[in-house]
Amino acid sequence: MALEIERATIGALAPLIKQKKLSPVELTDAYLDRIKRLNPRLNAYVLIAEERARTEAAAAEREIREERYRGPLHGIPFSIKDNLAVRGLRTAAGSPILADWVPDFDATAVARLKEAGAIILGKTNMHEWALGGTTINPFFGTTRNPWDTARIAGGSSGGSAAAVAADLCLGALGTDSAQSVRNPASMCGIVGLKPTYGRVSQYGTVAGTGAFSCNHTGVLAKNVEDCALILQAVAGSDPRDPLSAGVPVANYSAAIGKGLEGLKAGILRGYFEEFIALEVKESFAAALATLQSLGVQLEEATVPHMDLIPAIKVATSRVENAAAHEPYLRARSKDYSRQTLFSYVSALLTPAATYVQAQRARRLVCEEFDALLKRLDLFLLPTIPFPVPTIEDCRDGCVEIDGRKIRRQDERGGLESLCCIPFNVTGLPAISLGCGFSKAGTPIGLQIAAGAFREDLLFRVAAAYERKTSWSEAKPQLAL
Repeated sequence: MALEIERATIGALAPLIKQKKLSPVELTDAYLDRIKRLNPRLNAYVLIAEERARTEAAAAEREIREERYRGPLHGIPFSIKDNLAVRGLRTAAGSPILADWVPDFDATAVARLKEAGAIILGKTNMHEWALGGTTINPFFGTTRNPWDTARIAGGSSGGSAAAVAADLCLGALGTDSAQSVRNPASMCGIVGLKPTYGRVSQYGTVAGTGAFSCNHTGVLAKNVEDCALILQAVAGSDPRDPLSAGVPVANYSAAIGKGLEGLKAGILRGYFEEFIALEVKESFAAALATLQSLGVQLEEATVPHMDLIPAIKVATSRVENAAAHEPYLRARSKDYSRQTLFSYVSALLTPAATYVQAQRARRLVCEEFDALLKRLDLFLLPTIPFPVPTIEDCRDGCVEIDGRKIRRQDERGGLESLCCIPFNVTGLPAISLGCGFSKAGTPIGLQIAAGAFREDLLFRVAAAYERKTSWSEAKPQLAL
């Protein structure tokens, strides 16, 4: 059958594969061919497992022919962020320090994808050690945005998002310790989910690429339906990860299609308004109006200690990451970029008392969010407060907001992370999906968050918004 790869989704292709109308081998070949043509321009993949992917596809096709169909991910091509272990594939975490490491095991999330029958096409580029939101990697090159190759793809899961947006895979796994799934999802115009802390096992995530208490394995997909299918496969407790949660996994796809009448959403305000560009404000306001038309009740919401969140994030996550980096910092300090090196050296100098006080403040903020959730079902805010910046501006250390060039980072960290980090500090689930485009033609993201383990509610709301609008139907125009 003829395959229109730019319009392909897991939800649309899975029934065809099950009915044997679409061959996993032909599907995998189509994606590998597209990767060969487009990846040199985008640098989304840092490793392409061509021979292995074809072997996996042939095995999937054989199983399906023998009536051993595993489910909607069987025969579906995926990419994996390069800080998630894949047996037999180099996993460098964006650093030359691990450039020769080939794991002999799979991360749990990867293993569950494989158990579901997914095909692993390769490993995707990322920010060095996942410490940043640009995927401008001095060692593995810069990942470029499929909507405008002069602009960043976001990060740290920039390669994963670019691969999904450019149709170089049908879904991807990334990680999110501050923004790293939602940021690139917003910038590349796709769906990105950071689940509840503990919802997806962290076993097999490279230590030092995400703080122990803030990091989440997340999902990047072309639409909300696909995102739900992927989370269904990878979610659940894991005896190898003591921090994974034993909370039962909901039927996520069943939540899609339900009405939104009576849901109460708080428009989250705080410390990030000064950096929200007019284009983002307008798209966000239009998204709020759409949700309201679907029955969502809106009100302003604030957290009394919101302004402490950036300091809490740095004083906890940076210190936790540095603990994993100490042996590398002592033995291979020259194999870090200057910025990353300084970040972790300074983290090693953070007093234990500061870390403890930050965790106490964190508990206070979590309690304040919990108090809001007694009367609210959702939180709404932009994913990124400004349009996608250019690679050149990011290298110069600035972003453009309403015609003004301002520093991309201040004492709180990267400005692009400000809207995202509340949900890493609290561990609450959050999803990003497209809600418009800038004048430059780059995507703008809407972020929706909910109470712990309410990913089903996120999918319900996000899918209703997605169906009411046409943003997810737009595709980057990449000349082949």
